[in-house]
Amino acid sequence: MVQLTPKNDIIFKRIFGSKGNEVILKDFLSSIIEEPIKEIEVERDTKLEKEDLNDKVGILDIKAKLDNGTQTNIEMQVVNQQNMEKRTLFYWGKLYTGSIHEGEPFYELKKTITINLLDFNYFDTKEYHTKWHIVEDTEKDKILTDVLEIHFIELKKFIKSEKNPENKKEEWLYFLDYSKGGMVEMVTKKNKVIEKANEELEYLTGDAAIKRKAELRDKWLRDYKGSMEYAKQEGLRQGREEGIKEGIQQNKMEIIKEMLKQGINKEIISQITKTEIEEIEKIEDT
Repeated sequence: MVQLTPKNDIIFKRIFGSKGNEVILKDFLSSIIEEPIKEIEVERDTKLEKEDLNDKVGILDIKAKLDNGTQTNIEMQVVNQQNMEKRTLFYWGKLYTGSIHEGEPFYELKKTITINLLDFNYFDTKEYHTKWHIVEDTEKDKILTDVLEIHFIELKKFIKSEKNPENKKEEWLYFLDYSKGGMVEMVTKKNKVIEKANEELEYLTGDAAIKRKAELRDKWLRDYKGSMEYAKQEGLRQGREEGIKEGIQQNKMEIIKEMLKQGINKEIISQITKTEIEEIEKIEDT
């Protein structure tokens, strides 16, 4: 049996965002923000919790509120779309402004933390874990406000270091990457919560419906990466940005046609390719 990986965003959300797994998310999140967490409330995605293979899955991130009122958004990204800083600020802004309702005073706005787990190198920094705030240009120790906190964790940069885990955060990162079998076995034995997460991963690996979703997601991501690279080269050759968009779209249509030929449910195709059902039906009619 092929072992699934926690880096697959469908599997990641199942492990860390499912009802009953709050202890897993709490332990992981506490290791990243380096603060104790007494209680955690996860925003439920009811569609994710259903077992019907035909159910759609929404945006594959995890939103949770801590006992001190802090809001968090955690997302696994395996494809470099060259826009992570803009993307994370957009989602941070939506979560931050959504913490109060119309007419409520601004002081009710809650501290908001976003955590981006990247399966690629993105920043020209030595550290695999970078934390960002709004600071004064010349006096870097002066922070405008603590309500904004953004984390980027580059898994490939961490794994390349081949270091022994020095803390709970690094134990979790070895589990998330799942490429170093010896390290995974070690941290699983060392940390009871990671052991629980690994048991959940093994359960999901044995679930045929979940495994099929995860495999289709992986296939889509591989094809997307390929189409991005092709489109990039074609765009460079043609010397125009439109070539990138056209290449991606054409490749996407071919993938959808092939999935339709294989009899895959349209809602599953919509989930995997992030394409509206109406658009899929148009492609089916061509």
